[in-house]
Amino acid sequence: MSPESLSLAPWTALALFTFTTSITPGPNNLMLTVTGARFGLRATVPAMAGILAGMSVLIGLTGTGVATLLLAAPGLAPALRALGLGYLLWLTWKLCAPGARLDSREIRRPLTAAEAILFQFANPKAWMMAVTAASTFLPGLLPATSGDQTTATLAVALCFVLIGGPCIACWAILGAALKCWLRQGTRLRQFNTVMGVLLAATALGMAWV
Repeated sequence: MSPESLSLAPWTALALFTFTTSITPGPNNLMLTVTGARFGLRATVPAMAGILAGMSVLIGLTGTGVATLLLAAPGLAPALRALGLGYLLWLTWKLCAPGARLDSREIRRPLTAAEAILFQFANPKAWMMAVTAASTFLPGLLPATSGDQTTATLAVALCFVLIGGPCIACWAILGAALKCWLRQGTRLRQFNTVMGVLLAATALGMAWV
């Protein structure tokens, strides 16, 4: 294997990991779909920016080792997981409870960029992505960045922005595309039920991690 292929291998692996984890269902993508369906694509942009910024912060923390120290604190990791599960179950109830509707009386505005950033700290999937990227792919990128840990960490974060950005945007676009269609008949009720079930399944899946 040539040196060129060796140098490209970690980048390719990171790109595939980023694409796979960013495009698949999870708390962020389901939240963007619901927000897009309720408020439209333009109003969902701040939440998308917040998700990317929050992921970059998590990657920075894991790349510098700060996240390892934080998660080593007794009870912090379970607390973060419980917070994320609680949020997902609350949103599930809002979507699926008898008589509940995702309208202006339930959610009056889309998620702000700051709220989306903070949500990443309570999102177990976001932590998994950041920790895996730092522990698995960061060492392989160090030779390409002359051993500079900061540069390699920034490269990983940039990869998540450039590849993960379009991936999460697909979910927001999907929600926005359904906005008009959902106004007819009982389609909104059915959509809420499906999204609620997916959120509940995500929450239960994370509980077993």
